[in-house]
Amino acid sequence: MDFRALIVTEEEPYIYRELEEALLSIDFEVEFISELNPDLSWISNSEFRYDVFFLLKEPSENEIPAVSSLSKIKVMFIKPDSYSLHLKSKRSKHWLNAKGIFLEDVLEVIDESSNLSDPSKIILSASSMKSQEYFEDVENIAAFNAYHISADGWKVILNGNRTTRALMGELIMKAGKDVNLAIRNDNLIVFSCDVFSNEPMKAGDNVKFIQNAIEIMLEGADIVE
Repeated sequence: MDFRALIVTEEEPYIYRELEEALLSIDFEVEFISELNPDLSWISNSEFRYDVFFLLKEPSENEIPAVSSLSKIKVMFIKPDSYSLHLKSKRSKHWLNAKGIFLEDVLEVIDESSNLSDPSKIILSASSMKSQEYFEDVENIAAFNAYHISADGWKVILNGNRTTRALMGELIMKAGKDVNLAIRNDNLIVFSCDVFSNEPMKAGDNVKFIQNAIEIMLEGADIVE
């Protein structure tokens, strides 16, 4: 196989079986790990061993050296925990703060028109996306348990539908295409929703969307300091 991906998660690998199969189908070798190693030799080896990282957990303090180093030079798909990002942003202690991402408030994202009978399980229309390059042969993207995210200098990759709302309690703070669910800066793409686990992968065209994103990012990634 020509490429390698490392999926970093504390959950059981079967939760991401659909993601694994999507990567295998485009000639990736896939490995799972529950914790990144802070050892400099491991980090250096990983820079050469893996082409793409999926950071699908909040890194512990012990993992921050590896995350900080790898995120400067490797393509990385990141799904931060909203409450950890929110709490640590207050003290500028979250590792994504150094990349310009802060979460002042946790705005829960819902869509009452969802056809999955749960407004927190959103089906996004690819035709509504601001960045169309990621959506070749994609009609819908399933995004579950989302919150709004934004940062200066980051490009919006996933945004809401006309009926999508970002709420603080019952107060609508953002609506429609102004609701952001994934943003990119060079080699990093940060998701404020679950598009990776088996259920959303099966509910939308997430497989093709992720495959498109990987191809685009591997072709055009620059170093983020």
